[in-house]
Amino acid sequence: MAVTNLNDRGEGSLRAALEAEGPRIVVFRVAGNIAIQDDININFPYITIAGQSAPGDGVCIMGTININTHDVVMRHIRVRRGIPQGGQGDDNIGGGSPEHHIIIDHCSTSWGMDENISLYRCMRPSLDGTKQIKDPTRHLTIQWSISSEALDARGHAFGGTWGGNPSTFHHNLFACNTARNPSIGMSGPFDFRNNVIFNWRHRTMDGGDETSLINLINNYYKPGPATNENMRAVFARIEQRSMYSPGSAWAEGNWYPKAENRPGKWYVAGNIMEGNQQLNGNNWAGMRGPEDLARVNTPFEGWPVAPHETAEAAYLSVLKHAGATLPKRDAVDKRVTEMVLSGKPMTETGIIKDIAEVGGYPPLTYDSKAVPVDTDADGMPDNWERQFKLDPENPADGATDADGDGYTNVEEYLNGTNPQETINYRNLGNNVDVISFK
Repeated sequence: MAVTNLNDRGEGSLRAALEAEGPRIVVFRVAGNIAIQDDININFPYITIAGQSAPGDGVCIMGTININTHDVVMRHIRVRRGIPQGGQGDDNIGGGSPEHHIIIDHCSTSWGMDENISLYRCMRPSLDGTKQIKDPTRHLTIQWSISSEALDARGHAFGGTWGGNPSTFHHNLFACNTARNPSIGMSGPFDFRNNVIFNWRHRTMDGGDETSLINLINNYYKPGPATNENMRAVFARIEQRSMYSPGSAWAEGNWYPKAENRPGKWYVAGNIMEGNQQLNGNNWAGMRGPEDLARVNTPFEGWPVAPHETAEAAYLSVLKHAGATLPKRDAVDKRVTEMVLSGKPMTETGIIKDIAEVGGYPPLTYDSKAVPVDTDADGMPDNWERQFKLDPENPADGATDADGDGYTNVEEYLNGTNPQETINYRNLGNNVDVISFK
């Protein structure tokens, strides 16, 4: 499905594509800021939103996108709510019921009123059908994304609540959010590595429950002018609370089990607090909470992350490559990453209440004549189809798999790979992003 205009509603709009039923890949034939009057709700599964396909400067959604389903991939999309009052939900990317198998890759979020990204739990009926209960989102990945400058208009300028069973978060940037960078939501395995956190106020990471299994590995923390003095030496706060979801194998089938408050398990290593050699040499000196109950000495396994870097290397990689970098970085992300490098926000503390303090929405433009021709409207430009011996007048060949390697032809186009070259993607070493790091 192609987004062909910047309208809030109607044929060719982003809303029409995201709220449609059935499996769909969303591509863009326009660039610009998309103003929406109320939330866009993704309620139907099997959707890929390919922001890298946009022409010119790309797109930005001026509002809230809610994920209330499963099998969702969102790449190279900007979501900047930026509305100081009324009209919509408070998050940029959120949802009352994000279910399972969700990937947020190279996305940029700013100016949320509650949290920039909030994905961690879904709702489902209790076994007796009398109530709705919280269940962890399952199989959640957020990678190479930016959560910056949540708005402090109501004292709730938070980076995000993230979590799932299991969940993995790597190479993300949190910048100028007062707290929840991020908070750990719900139960189960939580892998947090190679992320960069800059200029928080009173909280870095916290949350989780007794079933949480947390890797806090090789992240880079850089205090800024907003950071409280007592928070310049804290990596995370260990919570002690009982499980509030049925997501753990320890309590299979037992809804809201009664248990004593106790922490989950934490593996903590390789993290850097800029300017604090004591913490860098002993990461547990930067933890607050019951170390004796929480600490484990070997990492929890199961997350292949490529590349796995030192905290110092990840700092440079994230600032160079995180966020919606395709078709190009916008002025907001350029300013934010340069701010992190210099350590000097545009405002006195870097915590803002209104987007006007940092210049507001930059214009996003494109040359309509440069949009590639797609005669059969299958998501693949004619020239690309001819290059790889496909038929630019056959609308059905986008959904076929010419080389039989598991990715359809239109996915090969969006991923920058050759649709006529069979790759064994079951070999994790072959799963390489070839478009986002040029």
